[in-house]
Amino acid sequence: MARSVMSVAEFLGLSWWKRGNATISSPTQGISIPRRVRAVATLILAMVVLMAAMAGQAIYTLGESSSTLLEVGIPLQREILRIREIQNQAEFYRSLGNLLPGKGYKNTANVLLVQEQQHLRNIFPDLGQYPTLATDLANLQEILHKYAGTFTPEAGAVLRIQVDRNFHRLRSDLVTLLQTQARQANSARRHAIWLLGLLVTMTALLALLIPWRVAVTLSRPLRNIRAALERIGAGHSTQVAETGPLELRELAAGIAQMQQRLKEDERLRHVFLSQVSHELKTPLASAYSGSELLLSERLGPIGPKQREVLEIVSRQVHELILAIQEMLDMHALQARRLEYHVTALEVDTVLVELERRMIPLLGKKGQQLVISSSGEILVLADPQRLLQILANLVSNSYKYAPPSSSILVSAIADRDGALFSVQDEGPGIPEALQEKVFEDFYQVHRAGDIPKGTGLGLSIARELVRAQGGWIRLQNLSKGLLGQFWLPGPRTGGQPDG
Repeated sequence: MARSVMSVAEFLGLSWWKRGNATISSPTQGISIPRRVRAVATLILAMVVLMAAMAGQAIYTLGESSSTLLEVGIPLQREILRIREIQNQAEFYRSLGNLLPGKGYKNTANVLLVQEQQHLRNIFPDLGQYPTLATDLANLQEILHKYAGTFTPEAGAVLRIQVDRNFHRLRSDLVTLLQTQARQANSARRHAIWLLGLLVTMTALLALLIPWRVAVTLSRPLRNIRAALERIGAGHSTQVAETGPLELRELAAGIAQMQQRLKEDERLRHVFLSQVSHELKTPLASAYSGSELLLSERLGPIGPKQREVLEIVSRQVHELILAIQEMLDMHALQARRLEYHVTALEVDTVLVELERRMIPLLGKKGQQLVISSSGEILVLADPQRLLQILANLVSNSYKYAPPSSSILVSAIADRDGALFSVQDEGPGIPEALQEKVFEDFYQVHRAGDIPKGTGLGLSIARELVRAQGGWIRLQNLSKGLLGQFWLPGPRTGGQPDG
Protein backbone atom coordinates (compact mmCIF):
# COMPACT_ATOMS: atom_id res chain seq x y z
CA MET A 1 0.00 0.00 0.00
CA ALA A 2 2.85 2.36 0.88
CA ARG A 3 4.46 1.79 -2.52
CA SER A 4 1.13 2.45 -4.27
CA VAL A 5 0.74 5.75 -2.40
CA MET A 6 4.36 6.62 -3.21
CA SER A 7 3.72 5.82 -6.87
CA VAL A 8 0.72 8.13 -6.93
CA ALA A 9 2.68 10.85 -5.12
CA GLU A 10 5.53 10.69 -7.64
CA PHE A 11 3.11 10.49 -10.58
CA LEU A 12 1.22 13.59 -9.41
CA GLY A 13 4.45 15.42 -8.59
CA LEU A 14 3.92 15.66 -4.80
CA SER A 15 7.50 16.41 -3.86
CA TRP A 16 6.60 17.05 -0.20
CA TRP A 17 5.26 13.52 0.08
CA LYS A 18 8.36 12.08 -1.49
CA ARG A 19 10.58 14.02 0.91
CA GLY A 20 8.55 12.97 3.92
CA ASN A 21 8.49 9.32 2.89
CA ALA A 22 12.00 8.90 1.55
CA THR A 23 12.28 5.53 3.26
CA ILE A 24 9.47 4.07 1.20
CA SER A 25 11.33 4.05 -2.13
CA SER A 26 14.86 5.06 -2.91
CA PRO A 27 15.05 7.92 -5.47
CA THR A 28 17.80 6.03 -7.29
CA GLN A 29 15.53 3.03 -7.77
CA GLY A 30 12.58 4.89 -9.24
CA ILE A 31 9.13 3.51 -9.96
CA SER A 32 8.26 1.98 -13.30
CA ILE A 33 5.64 3.50 -15.58
CA PRO A 34 3.30 0.42 -15.44
CA ARG A 35 3.41 0.50 -11.63
CA ARG A 36 2.63 4.23 -11.60
CA VAL A 37 -0.25 3.74 -14.01
CA ARG A 38 -1.64 0.83 -11.98
CA ALA A 39 -1.33 2.79 -8.72
CA VAL A 40 -3.07 5.87 -10.17
CA ALA A 41 -5.76 3.73 -11.80
CA THR A 42 -6.35 1.88 -8.51
CA LEU A 43 -6.61 5.15 -6.58
CA ILE A 44 -9.02 6.65 -9.11
CA LEU A 45 -11.14 3.48 -9.14
CA ALA A 46 -11.27 3.44 -5.33
CA MET A 47 -12.28 7.12 -5.20
CA VAL A 48 -14.94 6.66 -7.89
CA VAL A 49 -16.36 3.53 -6.20
CA LEU A 50 -16.42 5.27 -2.80
CA MET A 51 -18.15 8.37 -4.11
CA ALA A 52 -20.54 6.30 -6.20
CA ALA A 53 -21.40 4.24 -3.09
CA MET A 54 -22.00 7.41 -1.08
CA ALA A 55 -24.13 8.86 -3.86
CA GLY A 56 -26.04 5.56 -4.10
CA GLN A 57 -26.66 5.59 -0.36
CA ALA A 58 -27.97 9.15 -0.56
CA ILE A 59 -30.22 8.23 -3.48
CA TYR A 60 -31.47 5.16 -1.57
CA THR A 61 -32.25 7.31 1.47
CA LEU A 62 -34.07 9.75 -0.78
CA GLY A 63 -36.08 6.91 -2.26
CA GLU A 64 -36.95 5.48 1.15
CA SER A 65 -38.06 8.85 2.46
CA SER A 66 -40.09 9.52 -0.65
CA SER A 67 -41.69 6.07 -0.39
CA THR A 68 -42.58 6.72 3.25
CA LEU A 69 -44.21 10.01 2.32
CA LEU A 70 -46.09 8.63 -0.67
CA GLU A 71 -46.99 5.15 0.57
CA VAL A 72 -47.43 5.71 4.31
CA GLY A 73 -47.63 9.31 5.37
CA ILE A 74 -50.10 10.72 2.87
CA PRO A 75 -52.47 7.68 2.79
CA LEU A 76 -52.40 7.47 6.60
CA GLN A 77 -53.22 11.16 6.90
CA ARG A 78 -56.09 10.69 4.46
CA GLU A 79 -57.40 7.70 6.45
CA ILE A 80 -57.13 9.58 9.74
CA LEU A 81 -59.16 12.44 8.25
CA ARG A 82 -61.77 9.97 7.09
CA ILE A 83 -61.85 8.27 10.52
CA ARG A 84 -62.10 11.64 12.20
CA GLU A 85 -65.03 12.56 9.94
CA ILE A 86 -66.77 9.29 10.87
CA GLN A 87 -66.06 10.05 14.54
CA ASN A 88 -67.64 13.49 14.23
CA GLN A 89 -70.72 11.97 12.58
CA ALA A 90 -70.98 9.32 15.31
CA GLU A 91 -70.77 11.95 18.02
CA PHE A 92 -73.41 14.01 16.23
CA TYR A 93 -75.88 11.09 16.10
CA ARG A 94 -75.05 10.13 19.68
CA SER A 95 -75.87 13.70 20.77
CA LEU A 96 -79.19 13.48 18.90
CA GLY A 97 -79.85 10.13 20.53
CA ASN A 98 -79.36 11.66 23.98
CA LEU A 99 -81.81 14.42 23.09
CA LEU A 100 -84.34 12.21 21.25
CA PRO A 101 -84.27 8.73 22.75
CA GLY A 102 -86.00 5.99 20.86
CA LYS A 103 -85.48 7.52 17.43
CA GLY A 104 -82.65 5.20 16.39
CA TYR A 105 -79.96 7.83 16.42
CA LYS A 106 -77.83 5.92 18.94
CA ASN A 107 -77.91 2.85 16.72
CA THR A 108 -76.68 4.96 13.80
CA ALA A 109 -73.89 6.33 15.99
CA ASN A 110 -72.88 2.80 17.02
CA VAL A 111 -72.81 1.69 13.35
CA LEU A 112 -70.52 4.59 12.55
CA LEU A 113 -68.24 3.73 15.49
CA VAL A 114 -68.00 0.13 14.23
CA GLN A 115 -67.01 1.43 10.75
CA GLU A 116 -64.43 3.66 12.40
CA GLN A 117 -62.88 0.73 14.25
CA GLN A 118 -62.90 -1.33 11.05
CA HIS A 119 -60.92 1.39 9.28
CA LEU A 120 -58.42 1.41 12.16
CA ARG A 121 -58.01 -2.37 11.89
CA ASN A 122 -57.41 -2.10 8.13
CA ILE A 123 -54.53 0.37 8.45
CA PHE A 124 -53.01 -1.05 11.64
CA PRO A 125 -51.07 -3.99 10.03
CA ASP A 126 -49.22 -1.61 7.63
CA LEU A 127 -47.52 0.31 10.47
CA GLY A 128 -45.09 -2.34 11.69
CA GLN A 129 -42.10 -0.12 10.78
CA TYR A 130 -43.51 2.82 12.73
CA PRO A 131 -44.09 1.67 16.34
CA THR A 132 -45.10 5.11 17.59
CA LEU A 133 -47.94 5.40 15.11
CA ALA A 134 -48.90 1.77 15.70
CA THR A 135 -49.13 2.43 19.46
CA ASP A 136 -51.19 5.57 18.86
CA LEU A 137 -53.61 3.67 16.63
CA ALA A 138 -53.87 0.79 19.12
CA ASN A 139 -54.67 3.22 21.93
CA LEU A 140 -57.21 5.03 19.75
CA GLN A 141 -58.84 1.74 18.81
CA GLU A 142 -59.10 0.75 22.46
CA ILE A 143 -60.62 4.09 23.50
CA LEU A 144 -63.11 3.98 20.60
CA HIS A 145 -64.11 0.47 21.62
CA LYS A 146 -64.83 1.72 25.17
CA TYR A 147 -66.54 4.81 23.80
CA ALA A 148 -68.84 2.67 21.66
CA GLY A 149 -69.83 0.62 24.74
CA THR A 150 -70.86 3.53 26.96
CA PHE A 151 -74.57 4.29 27.48
CA THR A 152 -74.55 7.23 29.86
CA PRO A 153 -73.83 10.78 28.70
CA GLU A 154 -71.45 11.39 31.60
CA ALA A 155 -69.20 8.40 30.79
CA GLY A 156 -69.41 9.20 27.06
CA ALA A 157 -68.21 12.78 27.69
CA VAL A 158 -65.16 11.53 29.61
CA LEU A 159 -64.26 8.97 26.92
CA ARG A 160 -64.86 11.55 24.19
CA ILE A 161 -62.18 13.76 25.74
CA GLN A 162 -59.79 10.78 25.70
CA VAL A 163 -60.72 10.04 22.07
CA ASP A 164 -59.95 13.63 21.08
CA ARG A 165 -56.66 13.45 22.97
CA ASN A 166 -55.64 10.24 21.17
CA PHE A 167 -56.65 11.73 17.83
CA HIS A 168 -54.48 14.76 18.59
CA ARG A 169 -51.51 12.59 19.61
CA LEU A 170 -51.88 10.50 16.44
CA ARG A 171 -51.98 13.59 14.23
CA SER A 172 -48.99 15.08 16.05
CA ASP A 173 -46.91 11.91 15.67
CA LEU A 174 -47.93 11.67 12.03
CA VAL A 175 -46.87 15.28 11.40
CA THR A 176 -43.55 14.56 13.15
CA LEU A 177 -43.05 11.53 10.93
CA LEU A 178 -43.84 13.49 7.79
CA GLN A 179 -41.49 16.33 8.78
CA THR A 180 -38.71 13.88 9.64
CA GLN A 181 -39.06 12.06 6.35
CA ALA A 182 -39.19 15.36 4.46
CA ARG A 183 -35.98 16.53 6.13
CA GLN A 184 -34.28 13.21 5.35
CA ALA A 185 -35.45 13.37 1.75
CA ASN A 186 -34.21 16.96 1.39
CA SER A 187 -30.86 16.13 3.01
CA ALA A 188 -30.45 13.01 0.85
CA ARG A 189 -31.28 15.05 -2.26
CA ARG A 190 -28.62 17.65 -1.36
CA HIS A 191 -26.03 14.98 -0.62
CA ALA A 192 -26.79 13.16 -3.87
CA ILE A 193 -26.49 16.37 -5.89
CA TRP A 194 -23.29 17.37 -4.07
CA LEU A 195 -21.69 13.95 -4.48
CA LEU A 196 -22.66 13.68 -8.14
CA GLY A 197 -21.35 17.19 -8.76
CA LEU A 198 -18.13 16.35 -6.92
CA LEU A 199 -17.77 13.13 -8.90
CA VAL A 200 -18.21 14.98 -12.20
CA THR A 201 -15.78 17.72 -11.10
CA MET A 202 -13.19 15.20 -9.93
CA THR A 203 -13.52 13.24 -13.16
CA ALA A 204 -13.03 16.41 -15.19
CA LEU A 205 -10.00 17.44 -13.11
CA LEU A 206 -8.46 14.00 -13.40
CA ALA A 207 -9.13 14.04 -17.14
CA LEU A 208 -7.04 17.23 -17.31
CA LEU A 209 -4.48 16.42 -14.61
CA ILE A 210 -3.52 12.90 -15.66
CA PRO A 211 -2.63 13.71 -19.32
CA TRP A 212 -0.78 16.84 -18.17
CA ARG A 213 1.15 14.92 -15.55
CA VAL A 214 1.92 12.11 -17.99
CA ALA A 215 3.19 14.69 -20.47
CA VAL A 216 5.36 16.37 -17.82
CA THR A 217 6.62 13.11 -16.34
CA LEU A 218 7.63 11.69 -19.71
CA SER A 219 8.29 14.65 -21.99
CA ARG A 220 10.74 16.55 -19.77
CA PRO A 221 13.15 13.61 -19.25
CA LEU A 222 12.73 12.62 -22.89
CA ARG A 223 13.61 16.15 -24.01
CA ASN A 224 16.70 16.05 -21.80
CA ILE A 225 17.67 12.67 -23.22
CA ARG A 226 17.08 13.90 -26.77
CA ALA A 227 19.21 17.01 -26.15
CA ALA A 228 21.93 14.84 -24.63
CA LEU A 229 21.86 12.49 -27.63
CA GLU A 230 22.10 15.45 -30.01
CA ARG A 231 25.14 16.76 -28.12
CA ILE A 232 26.71 13.30 -28.13
CA GLY A 233 25.97 13.00 -31.85
CA ALA A 234 27.68 16.36 -32.37
CA GLY A 235 30.77 15.01 -30.63
CA HIS A 236 30.34 16.80 -27.29
CA SER A 237 30.47 15.26 -23.86
CA THR A 238 27.36 15.74 -21.75
CA GLN A 239 25.68 14.44 -18.62
CA VAL A 240 22.26 12.83 -18.89
CA ALA A 241 20.08 13.59 -15.86
CA GLU A 242 18.62 10.38 -14.43
CA THR A 243 15.11 11.64 -13.63
CA GLY A 244 11.58 10.49 -14.27
CA PRO A 245 10.15 6.94 -14.24
CA LEU A 246 12.34 3.88 -13.80
CA GLU A 247 12.44 3.09 -17.53
CA LEU A 248 13.70 6.58 -18.40
CA ARG A 249 16.26 6.46 -15.59
CA GLU A 250 17.52 3.14 -16.90
CA LEU A 251 17.67 4.64 -20.40
CA ALA A 252 19.64 7.63 -19.09
CA ALA A 253 22.00 5.30 -17.22
CA GLY A 254 22.46 3.25 -20.41
CA ILE A 255 23.26 6.41 -22.38
CA ALA A 256 25.77 7.44 -19.72
CA GLN A 257 27.44 4.02 -19.93
CA MET A 258 27.44 4.22 -23.73
CA GLN A 259 29.05 7.64 -23.52
CA GLN A 260 31.76 6.28 -21.24
CA ARG A 261 32.45 3.47 -23.68
CA LEU A 262 32.54 5.94 -26.57
CA LYS A 263 35.01 8.09 -24.65
CA GLU A 264 37.19 5.10 -23.97
CA ASP A 265 36.98 3.97 -27.61
CA GLU A 266 37.80 7.49 -28.76
CA ARG A 267 40.76 7.64 -26.39
CA LEU A 268 42.06 4.29 -27.65
CA ARG A 269 41.54 5.43 -31.24
CA HIS A 270 43.49 8.61 -30.64
CA VAL A 271 46.27 6.67 -28.93
CA PHE A 272 46.43 4.19 -31.77
CA LEU A 273 46.33 6.92 -34.42
CA SER A 274 49.02 8.92 -32.66
CA GLN A 275 51.29 5.92 -32.26
CA VAL A 276 50.83 4.73 -35.83
CA SER A 277 51.31 8.24 -37.22
CA HIS A 278 54.51 8.76 -35.27
CA GLU A 279 55.78 5.33 -36.27
CA LEU A 280 55.10 6.07 -39.95
CA LYS A 281 56.33 9.64 -39.96
CA THR A 282 59.92 8.83 -39.04
CA PRO A 283 60.68 6.32 -41.86
CA LEU A 284 58.72 8.41 -44.35
CA ALA A 285 60.75 11.48 -43.45
CA SER A 286 63.90 9.46 -44.02
CA ALA A 287 62.57 8.23 -47.39
CA TYR A 288 61.67 11.77 -48.41
CA SER A 289 65.06 13.15 -47.40
CA GLY A 290 66.78 10.31 -49.28
CA SER A 291 64.82 10.90 -52.47
CA GLU A 292 65.52 14.64 -52.27
CA LEU A 293 69.21 13.92 -51.74
CA LEU A 294 69.29 11.70 -54.81
CA LEU A 295 67.45 14.30 -56.87
CA SER A 296 70.00 16.91 -55.86
CA GLU A 297 72.71 14.67 -57.47
CA ARG A 298 75.06 15.26 -54.55
CA LEU A 299 75.74 11.55 -54.57
CA GLY A 300 76.26 11.46 -58.32
CA PRO A 301 74.42 12.06 -61.55
CA ILE A 302 71.14 10.27 -62.32
CA GLY A 303 69.46 9.54 -65.63
CA PRO A 304 66.15 11.00 -66.86
CA LYS A 305 64.22 7.82 -66.11
CA GLN A 306 65.71 7.63 -62.63
CA ARG A 307 64.84 11.27 -61.99
CA GLU A 308 61.25 10.70 -63.10
CA VAL A 309 60.86 7.76 -60.72
CA LEU A 310 62.50 9.64 -57.86
CA GLU A 311 60.26 12.64 -58.39
CA ILE A 312 57.19 10.41 -58.22
CA VAL A 313 58.51 8.76 -55.04
CA SER A 314 59.40 12.11 -53.50
CA ARG A 315 56.00 13.60 -54.33
CA GLN A 316 54.00 10.64 -53.01
CA VAL A 317 56.05 10.39 -49.84
CA HIS A 318 55.62 14.12 -49.27
CA GLU A 319 51.84 13.85 -49.71
CA LEU A 320 51.78 10.91 -47.32
CA ILE A 321 53.75 12.91 -44.75
CA LEU A 322 51.30 15.80 -45.11
CA ALA A 323 48.35 13.42 -44.65
CA ILE A 324 49.91 11.98 -41.50
CA GLN A 325 50.59 15.49 -40.22
CA GLU A 326 46.94 16.39 -40.81
CA MET A 327 45.82 13.39 -38.77
CA LEU A 328 48.24 14.32 -35.99
CA ASP A 329 46.95 17.90 -36.03
CA MET A 330 43.33 16.72 -35.89
CA HIS A 331 44.19 14.42 -33.02
CA ALA A 332 45.83 17.29 -31.16
CA LEU A 333 42.87 19.59 -31.87
CA GLN A 334 40.33 17.09 -30.61
CA ALA A 335 42.41 16.37 -27.53
CA ARG A 336 42.92 20.14 -26.94
CA ARG A 337 46.67 19.63 -27.02
CA LEU A 338 47.59 21.72 -30.05
CA GLU A 339 49.88 24.55 -29.00
CA TYR A 340 49.29 28.16 -30.08
CA HIS A 341 51.69 31.07 -30.01
CA VAL A 342 49.25 33.92 -30.50
CA THR A 343 50.72 37.29 -31.30
CA ALA A 344 49.90 40.47 -33.17
CA LEU A 345 51.35 39.89 -36.64
CA GLU A 346 51.27 41.55 -40.03
CA VAL A 347 49.13 39.66 -42.52
CA ASP A 348 51.46 40.48 -45.44
CA THR A 349 54.30 38.40 -43.97
CA VAL A 350 52.04 35.37 -43.82
CA LEU A 351 50.81 35.96 -47.38
CA VAL A 352 54.41 36.11 -48.69
CA GLU A 353 55.19 32.81 -47.00
CA LEU A 354 51.96 31.32 -48.40
CA GLU A 355 52.97 32.29 -51.94
CA ARG A 356 56.44 30.80 -51.50
CA ARG A 357 55.01 27.55 -50.22
CA MET A 358 52.12 27.09 -52.66
CA ILE A 359 53.66 28.19 -55.99
CA PRO A 360 55.46 24.86 -56.57
CA LEU A 361 52.26 22.90 -55.89
CA LEU A 362 50.06 25.05 -58.13
CA GLY A 363 52.65 24.91 -60.93
CA LYS A 364 51.95 21.21 -61.38
CA LYS A 365 48.53 22.08 -62.84
CA GLY A 366 49.56 25.36 -64.38
CA GLN A 367 47.44 27.30 -61.89
CA GLN A 368 48.19 30.84 -60.81
CA LEU A 369 48.09 32.21 -57.26
CA VAL A 370 46.99 35.85 -57.10
CA ILE A 371 47.43 37.49 -53.67
CA SER A 372 46.17 40.93 -52.65
CA SER A 373 45.75 42.83 -49.38
CA SER A 374 44.46 46.25 -48.36
CA GLY A 375 47.64 47.70 -46.88
CA GLU A 376 49.05 46.95 -43.46
CA ILE A 377 46.70 44.64 -41.59
CA LEU A 378 47.34 43.37 -38.08
CA VAL A 379 45.71 40.21 -36.78
CA LEU A 380 45.85 38.40 -33.45
CA ALA A 381 46.81 34.84 -34.39
CA ASP A 382 49.47 32.13 -34.41
CA PRO A 383 51.59 32.68 -37.57
CA GLN A 384 52.01 28.99 -38.31
CA ARG A 385 48.34 28.22 -37.70
CA LEU A 386 47.21 31.14 -39.88
CA LEU A 387 49.51 29.92 -42.63
CA GLN A 388 48.10 26.41 -42.19
CA ILE A 389 44.51 27.66 -42.53
CA LEU A 390 45.29 29.54 -45.75
CA ALA A 391 47.33 26.61 -47.12
CA ASN A 392 44.46 24.18 -46.46
CA LEU A 393 41.98 26.42 -48.30
CA VAL A 394 44.35 26.92 -51.23
CA SER A 395 45.10 23.17 -51.34
CA ASN A 396 41.38 22.46 -51.46
CA SER A 397 41.01 24.88 -54.39
CA TYR A 398 44.04 23.30 -56.08
CA LYS A 399 42.42 19.86 -55.94
CA TYR A 400 39.08 20.84 -57.49
CA ALA A 401 39.85 23.88 -59.67
CA PRO A 402 40.61 23.18 -63.35
CA PRO A 403 44.18 23.41 -64.72
CA SER A 404 45.48 26.82 -65.86
CA SER A 405 42.93 28.60 -63.68
CA SER A 406 43.53 31.26 -61.06
CA ILE A 407 43.21 31.06 -57.29
CA LEU A 408 42.66 34.44 -55.64
CA VAL A 409 43.73 35.07 -52.04
CA SER A 410 42.87 38.38 -50.40
CA ALA A 411 42.92 39.98 -46.95
CA ILE A 412 41.12 43.14 -45.86
CA ALA A 413 40.61 44.88 -42.54
CA ASP A 414 37.08 44.14 -41.29
CA ARG A 415 35.29 44.88 -38.00
CA ASP A 416 38.31 45.11 -35.70
CA GLY A 417 39.89 42.13 -37.38
CA ALA A 418 40.89 40.71 -40.75
CA LEU A 419 38.70 38.99 -43.36
CA PHE A 420 40.53 36.44 -45.52
CA SER A 421 39.13 35.12 -48.79
CA VAL A 422 40.18 32.26 -51.08
CA GLN A 423 38.36 32.09 -54.41
CA ASP A 424 38.74 29.52 -57.20
CA GLU A 425 37.11 28.62 -60.51
CA GLY A 426 36.10 25.11 -59.58
CA PRO A 427 32.65 23.44 -59.59
CA GLY A 428 31.74 24.64 -56.08
CA ILE A 429 29.99 22.67 -53.34
CA PRO A 430 26.23 22.01 -53.13
CA GLU A 431 24.66 24.26 -50.49
CA ALA A 432 23.33 21.27 -48.56
CA LEU A 433 26.91 20.04 -48.08
CA GLN A 434 28.66 23.33 -47.31
CA GLU A 435 28.54 22.64 -43.57
CA LYS A 436 29.12 18.92 -43.87
CA VAL A 437 32.47 19.36 -45.66
CA PHE A 438 33.85 20.72 -42.39
CA GLU A 439 33.32 17.33 -40.74
CA ASP A 440 36.24 14.95 -40.25
CA PHE A 441 37.14 12.80 -43.29
CA TYR A 442 34.17 14.02 -45.31
CA GLN A 443 34.70 14.62 -49.03
CA VAL A 444 32.28 15.61 -51.79
CA HIS A 445 32.13 12.74 -54.28
CA ARG A 446 31.39 13.41 -57.91
CA ALA A 447 30.74 10.82 -60.59
CA GLY A 448 34.00 9.62 -62.13
CA ASP A 449 36.19 11.41 -59.56
CA ILE A 450 38.58 9.66 -57.20
CA PRO A 451 38.62 11.02 -53.64
CA LYS A 452 41.58 13.35 -53.09
CA GLY A 453 43.40 13.69 -49.79
CA THR A 454 42.25 12.69 -46.31
CA GLY A 455 39.19 14.92 -46.02
CA LEU A 456 40.71 16.65 -42.97
CA GLY A 457 41.90 19.93 -44.50
CA LEU A 458 38.70 21.94 -44.09
CA SER A 459 37.93 20.32 -40.74
CA ILE A 460 41.35 21.35 -39.40
CA ALA A 461 40.92 24.83 -40.85
CA ARG A 462 37.61 25.31 -39.05
CA GLU A 463 38.99 24.08 -35.72
CA LEU A 464 42.02 26.36 -36.03
CA VAL A 465 39.85 29.38 -36.86
CA ARG A 466 37.47 28.73 -33.99
CA ALA A 467 40.32 28.14 -31.56
CA GLN A 468 41.67 31.61 -32.40
CA GLY A 469 38.32 33.35 -31.89
CA GLY A 470 37.12 33.58 -35.51
CA TRP A 471 34.63 32.06 -37.91
CA ILE A 472 34.77 30.37 -41.33
CA ARG A 473 32.25 29.76 -44.12
CA LEU A 474 31.96 28.64 -47.76
CA GLN A 475 29.86 30.21 -50.49
CA ASN A 476 29.20 29.29 -54.12
CA LEU A 477 29.75 31.98 -56.72
CA SER A 478 28.50 32.13 -60.28
CA LYS A 479 31.84 30.56 -61.20
CA GLY A 480 33.79 28.81 -58.50
CA LEU A 481 33.84 28.60 -54.70
CA LEU A 482 34.59 31.34 -52.17
CA GLY A 483 36.02 30.42 -48.78
CA GLN A 484 36.15 33.15 -46.12
CA PHE A 485 37.29 33.31 -42.52
CA TRP A 486 37.65 36.11 -40.00
CA LEU A 487 40.16 36.51 -37.19
CA PRO A 488 40.23 39.22 -34.52
CA GLY A 489 42.70 42.06 -34.46
CA PRO A 490 44.89 43.06 -31.52
CA ARG A 491 42.34 45.62 -30.26
CA THR A 492 39.53 43.04 -30.20
CA GLY A 493 41.17 41.12 -27.42
CA GLY A 494 40.01 37.73 -28.69
CA GLN A 495 41.79 34.75 -27.25
CA PRO A 496 41.91 31.22 -28.58
CA ASP A 497 40.00 28.61 -26.63
CA GLY A 498 42.41 25.79 -27.49
